[in-house]
Amino acid sequence: FICLCVLQNILEAETEYSRELQSLLGSYLRPLHPTDRLSSVDIGHIQANLEDISTFQQMLVQSLEEHTRLPESQQRIGGFFLGLIPQMKKIYLTYCSNHPSAVNVLTQHSEELKEYMESKGAPPPGILALTTSLSKPFIRLDRYPTLLKELDRHMEDQHPDRADLQASMTAFKNLSAQCKEIRKKKELVLQILTEPIRNWEGDDIRTLGPVLHMSQAAVRSQNCQESNECYLLLFHHTLLMVSASLRMSGFIYQGRIPLSGMLISRIEDGENLKNAFEISGSQGERIQVACNSQHDLQEWLDLLTKHTHAPAASTHKTLSVCHTDMSKSPKNVKKLLPKRKPERKPSEEDFTVRKSTAALEEDAQILKVIEAYCTSSSRKDVQVLFPEEEKIIVEEMRSNGQTVVEERSLVDTVYSLKDEVQELKQDNKRMKRTLEEEQRARKELERIVRRVLKNMNDPTWDETNL
Repeated sequence: FICLCVLQNILEAETEYSRELQSLLGSYLRPLHPTDRLSSVDIGHIQANLEDISTFQQMLVQSLEEHTRLPESQQRIGGFFLGLIPQMKKIYLTYCSNHPSAVNVLTQHSEELKEYMESKGAPPPGILALTTSLSKPFIRLDRYPTLLKELDRHMEDQHPDRADLQASMTAFKNLSAQCKEIRKKKELVLQILTEPIRNWEGDDIRTLGPVLHMSQAAVRSQNCQESNECYLLLFHHTLLMVSASLRMSGFIYQGRIPLSGMLISRIEDGENLKNAFEISGSQGERIQVACNSQHDLQEWLDLLTKHTHAPAASTHKTLSVCHTDMSKSPKNVKKLLPKRKPERKPSEEDFTVRKSTAALEEDAQILKVIEAYCTSSSRKDVQVLFPEEEKIIVEEMRSNGQTVVEERSLVDTVYSLKDEVQELKQDNKRMKRTLEEEQRARKELERIVRRVLKNMNDPTWDETNL
């Protein structure tokens, strides 16, 4: 009986969500037409694929109603939702990918859209009603794991639908995480495309066309030992690199490489470099890119191979460079760091002098050791250090909070410390990335709140209130 009540609650929530979508489209979005300030492209961003979501939702409600009429032992709600995942993934990822652009339109045209919504009967402020309505699809998506978990709590352990129900819960969690990730990525892309970029060179960034792919990676030039955290943006003809400023107040131009003449090679994983590839540009500049994951690496290799029409090499040790006509874009590649002066190669005479001097110094050191040995009263005075055999006492805190004192060799201790330093570096990099995302989100939220509140024409409003 309880399980049927939970299922009935799910059906009612789905029905209400379907009504809200139909009302949003019928009352506000379909009658919205272009004006002098609001273009058809802007309206397209607002409407997105809500028609597809609404049609799908009506089908979902109808099918779910049919399932509720079946005896409880024959109901397969888990299998029902699991079968919908592929279609839901397609339409919801599309919607979430577009949503940051819709928010940008609402922010830019808040006053006009506010008046329009209120003229159609929306409660004031009308812009808030529209913003809330456009957020409902992914908010609804986030609720599925909780709803299905409640159904799972009241289902018998041996019910044949139990496995599919748990699988659908996992699938919805993964889909929700994917949608959040793509929204964050699209918000960042929109920021880069619309905000001023420090040290920018060349034509406006919007002349490069649409962004095909974007991700964060550690970039290192051939003349620099330190890597630089950058955002890589792939356009149809160019790979663009920008970095965030130290205070997260904007972006800094780091360079661009034309896809024409570009060669890509995979770098084998090593102790300090993993998930990496190397780019050889048409001007001879070589750049190493370390991705955050194996999936990210493979995605970049596939996309760059596709758009450069050149297969990725399996190693980076031998790369030929193709030169192209750079007269149209003399500053296509900006060096990440200035090149070092080439080291002077020693002549044969220098080598002979250094060799003879080094030999004399070595002989002198040997004579000193022999003299010390012969003049000592006992051979026991001469101490030789063997790192493998030398022991030290190490105090270590275990994961359970217990402090353990143990004896280790110098070699084991050094390697252990080296591993801990590497882990700390990785943790620091992850924390830095998380902090950057949090700071960007806060600044974007502050910018939106300021703009919306300014447009409310509230005489008591003052920016100092924030």
